[in-house]
Amino acid sequence: VNSPLEPELRAGTVTLEPNPACSYEISRELIARNIVVDYRAKAGIRIAPHFYTSDAEIHQAIVAIREILADGSWQKHASSRSFVT
Repeated sequence: VNSPLEPELRAGTVTLEPNPACSYEISRELIARNIVVDYRAKAGIRIAPHFYTSDAEIHQAIVAIREILADGSWQKHASSRSFVT
């Protein structure tokens, strides 16, 4: 987790860097799976736990990240890198 752990110090997003070598590609695979996230270089994958995002959706994103790392599905996004998210 790259966001401050103290709630009073962070904004409306939580930023994760599950693997610095392939976080961008993980974000692309999440989007391909219809999980809405944002990616920022040197920060990581941003997930927005707001009133319009349920706890179940946040959990789904975390489980999907685990699956993407385990099955290597992030690798298919390694050759097409665009920083517009």
